[in-house]
Amino acid sequence: MTASVFTGFDADAKRLPVPASLLSSLLVDIADCAELKCTLRFLWHEAQQSGAPKRVPVSTLRADAVLLDAIGSADEIERGIALAVERGTLIESAGWLLLRTPQNERAAGRFGSAPGHVAVGRPSERPNVFRLYEENIGMLTPLVADELRAAEEEYPSGWVEDAVHEAVAANARSWRYIGAVLERWKRDGKGTRQSGKPGRHTEALTAAELLERRRRS
Repeated sequence: MTASVFTGFDADAKRLPVPASLLSSLLVDIADCAELKCTLRFLWHEAQQSGAPKRVPVSTLRADAVLLDAIGSADEIERGIALAVERGTLIESAGWLLLRTPQNERAAGRFGSAPGHVAVGRPSERPNVFRLYEENIGMLTPLVADELRAAEEEYPSGWVEDAVHEAVAANARSWRYIGAVLERWKRDGKGTRQSGKPGRHTEALTAAELLERRRRS
């Protein structure tokens, strides 16, 4: 089977911090693909958290669509997590996962039980849209995954990707903004702000203006 060719990273693609040892000594020691992928995906989820210490529910990795596609099954994800905890790169406490550091070891016992997590369905139809959203906008939550699927069905091919790029260009990285862009294109035509319809203002609302009107209403 021929591997798909990656087209390269966008100039403004988000970059995540990775512990240096993971790219040196641990890279030599970790021979299991599931362990390595679970560790890397944990770091992605950890980077989305705010505050300290940063922690991720175990259930989030178990239900992660990217890991399911990358590893193949929930059992393999479970095994990869267990290997990372056994090695000592991750701490598991009360349903949470943390990067093993002295500070996190001291804090781990103070947490209550982690919340459950609703599975994010696999983006089987158009995986590039899900990847594009994660790399440019933010975490792919179950709600956003459903919105992306619905938008893929409602709008012409390529519109969702283009709307994501417009949100990045406007530095308005949210699904609300993307949805407003798609609504404007559907209403006024893609690629133009001129409505051309009687009884309407000559210049159609931008996505930002539409969001502002919604907040006021």
